[in-house]
Amino acid sequence: MGEMFAQVGPAWILVCAAGLAVVALLVILAVRWRRRKKPSGEPKRVPRSPIDVLTGLDTPAIERAIREGKTSGQHDKLPSLYYVLAHRTIETSETARAQELLRMSIRSAETVGQEEVHAQARVTLGDLAHADGDLTTACEHWQIARALFVELKQHVDHELVEARMLRNGCPTDWVLTDF
Repeated sequence: MGEMFAQVGPAWILVCAAGLAVVALLVILAVRWRRRKKPSGEPKRVPRSPIDVLTGLDTPAIERAIREGKTSGQHDKLPSLYYVLAHRTIETSETARAQELLRMSIRSAETVGQEEVHAQARVTLGDLAHADGDLTTACEHWQIARALFVELKQHVDHELVEARMLRNGCPTDWVLTDF
């Protein structure tokens, strides 16, 4: 075997070694690329919105955060805070206060461009109006939410609102202005 290496020469051995190194590098890169493509275990749940993060806070903490957000000018936090606080007041049967908090959530969401929170608040306001027997107002809120979900490309939420509207006999071809 030693005679074979002597006949081939050192240059040829270097070329072969370099070729083997390139092949080894390509194999390593291919393995790493495949590992990145495959999900490892259970995917971590990323909160969809700030609402998901806030649901773990208690009511006094939410109220404190609202006060702090107002005084420090952190208006981008207010829509979700109002929304979660509204749901807490629904749980305690304070529907009038919940409706006002949802309207505050909508107004602040419009101001800071948080369409998802706006849409969710509209769905909840529609549900409260429906529970009060006001189907017209419920349908109007659901219609606005449905349109927002289309803009956001949130197809599942859109379909859920659409089904809710159809189930309750809402017209689905309304054109709303200034509501």
